[in-house]
Amino acid sequence: MWSNFVKIAHRKLWKQKGSSFTKLFSLSVGIVSLFYIGIYMHQELAFDTFHRNYERIVKINTSIMSPTGDLSLGLTAAPLGPYLSSVAPEVEALARINKEYGSHSIRKGERLFSESENIFYADPGFFTLFDFDLVSGNKNTALDGPNKVIITERMAQKYFSSTDVLNKVLYYDDKPFTVSGLIQKMPARTHLQFDFLISMATFFAKSDPNAAQNWTWLPMNTYLLLNKREQIAQLEDRLKTIPQYLEENQTNDRYSASLEPLDGLHFSAPKLGELGPKGKRSDLYLLLAIGIMILLLAISNFINLTTAQVDVQGKEVSVKKTIGASKKDIFKQFFAESLLLTSLATVLSVGGILGSVPYFGHFMGAEFNIEFLLHPITFILLPLVPLVLSLLGGIYPALKFSNIASVPVLKSKETKYTWLNTRSSLLVFQFSITSALIIGSLLILKQLNFMQDQELGIDMEQKIVLDYGPNSGIGNAFEALKEELGAVPGVNRISFSSHVPGQVPNGVSTQIRDVKGRTSNGEINLNLVDQDFIKNYGLQVVAGRDFRKGENDLTTSLILNEAAVKAFGYENPMDILGASFEQWGGNGTVIGVVKDFNYMSLHEDVGLLSLKIWPQQFMKITMQLGKQNFEETLQNLKSKWASLYPNIPFTYYFADDHFRAQYDKDKQFAGVVSLFTVVSVCMGILGLIAYATFWCARRRKEMSIRKVLGAQVPLLIWKLYKGFSIPVLIGFMIAVPVAYYLGAQWLEQFAFRFQIRWHFFALPLLLLLVFVWMAVGMQTLQVVQANPVDNLKEE
Repeated sequence: MWSNFVKIAHRKLWKQKGSSFTKLFSLSVGIVSLFYIGIYMHQELAFDTFHRNYERIVKINTSIMSPTGDLSLGLTAAPLGPYLSSVAPEVEALARINKEYGSHSIRKGERLFSESENIFYADPGFFTLFDFDLVSGNKNTALDGPNKVIITERMAQKYFSSTDVLNKVLYYDDKPFTVSGLIQKMPARTHLQFDFLISMATFFAKSDPNAAQNWTWLPMNTYLLLNKREQIAQLEDRLKTIPQYLEENQTNDRYSASLEPLDGLHFSAPKLGELGPKGKRSDLYLLLAIGIMILLLAISNFINLTTAQVDVQGKEVSVKKTIGASKKDIFKQFFAESLLLTSLATVLSVGGILGSVPYFGHFMGAEFNIEFLLHPITFILLPLVPLVLSLLGGIYPALKFSNIASVPVLKSKETKYTWLNTRSSLLVFQFSITSALIIGSLLILKQLNFMQDQELGIDMEQKIVLDYGPNSGIGNAFEALKEELGAVPGVNRISFSSHVPGQVPNGVSTQIRDVKGRTSNGEINLNLVDQDFIKNYGLQVVAGRDFRKGENDLTTSLILNEAAVKAFGYENPMDILGASFEQWGGNGTVIGVVKDFNYMSLHEDVGLLSLKIWPQQFMKITMQLGKQNFEETLQNLKSKWASLYPNIPFTYYFADDHFRAQYDKDKQFAGVVSLFTVVSVCMGILGLIAYATFWCARRRKEMSIRKVLGAQVPLLIWKLYKGFSIPVLIGFMIAVPVAYYLGAQWLEQFAFRFQIRWHFFALPLLLLLVFVWMAVGMQTLQVVQANPVDNLKEE
């Protein structure tokens, strides 16, 4: 019996190619979309959970409370971890990680490269906590002494053209390092992304002699392995008894420590100094909602197109009932059609997934491979997909057709047209989803454009940044080097600094005492700059003066931004001029105030910033180049640099591109949402075209009669367009408040955002109406331009 149903279903689906293709396309795309979103969510939610003991690993964070505002850091003092390991029985093992900032030259023979953002220092206990596999080397001894480094397979190929690298030598900033281990490529699902892992003994050997016991310097990401996860609360209580953090032992800023489980790190609030990018649960929930909406859109397409054929298939059902078919038989027949179609859609979606895995993984910024299709749960869920879809999309049409009476349909009674029916409700539902996705996509794109077009208060045009890394020798000779580079034709301005816009400066404790004796202290950011930095970047001095050349301003003069002045309690920038300061072991006088500018992304408010000259801490050179002969100027600079510093690569980037890179993740998310929006619009248009074909066929006689009675073609076209526009408008009206609420929630993450006005919704509505009118235009013109005789001769 069922085999006969399947044969009949196959013939009908082949006969109705246009409708069947639309159903197959919609269901396949819906399955693929939800699948990829599900895999992406699984990877995000499973961040750092591949470590064997991940449930027992915690990270220590530090909070600093000061009058200028509180700071949350993912960093700790170097001695904190060892102290807890010695006094807390809850701690089984310890691992500290320090991230190396700035560019560093790494050389093997003639191969010289600059590396940055991928270099970590780590304690010997690193592999006790984290399960990264060494291809070669001993985990227990690879980090147990100075000048030892573990490298990834990618770096082994880059520097040695081989993975046989154990005990070979790399020169790191001209110092020999022994390769003590080779590690596999870092998994995508970890916040610890590195290519070089250097022993912690190396870090302390090059640092201040007291660094290991300094409780006010916070350079470490500290992780603890506990005996039991349940001991977190017990250890939190112990953190409150750390002698250095007791209230009576702190004079200015208040320090406190807290714990954070490793498996909650990826989605927690961002903190200064943390390793790796953060995830956003709100983005995951939004993507999940989009995936579900696309699948529901596909199912509603399926139901609408199936029930739209009631005039044709209704007669077939009536004939079958007349010759003895039961309601049960009719139900089985239509359910078999649904099951066959959803099974084909599932097979097509699997093929689509296999063919698109590498491209889609790159597009979504995730690491996808076909191995997840071999997981046992896949073989369990795969057969259930067509069954579930058939139950969701096939039950209603099957019940509807099985309940058709034979006599009324065989009499060809014209069904009265009304928008108050199931099919029109499904159209409203479809357009609600499509409208919401279009509004959301446009809102995200508008916010991105708003951020990129926003006036930052800083000039980054035609500027390149040469990142030479920490090198006190270059810093001490920065004036002479500036003259050498400035002599290259096409170089207009040059300035040195420790940080450039788009990079988080160092946070330091600062105390201000003004001429009236008022004292205030707090944590503010510090960028170490030369005398030309303010002029080079076009900053505006609103009070006092800029730095001047000469010994007087070296380390003893401080310039603040307006936000810092207000945080220290001064309404008028002039009032803070001449105040004495103590900062980072130095002291001097506040000489000027610059107008607030956005030195970080527009996700954040303008931070508190101080500028000071300290040549030994310079790591970057910003050069403004002329637009003419730009490439020639760049080549001349490379040649000049190579002649001066042959062992330091000429590594540069454009200042404006570097700043905009902060929005890369937002752009990627916008691209994913836009892609799914385009997919949903295409599904909606295809479904609408197929539905319009049946709908216009049902109204051809009505239009012919109106035409015979004198109705003009434009009026008939408007009448048909109006019929399709009503559900569009209703769906759009439903979508607007939902999209507005969700959009406003999403915009909350940006300190600077555009205001959603009523006219913002005009463009999505116009786009939707244009899409709909284009989709039904051909069928509408065919109906109103047809000869009435051809449509009425049956009567």
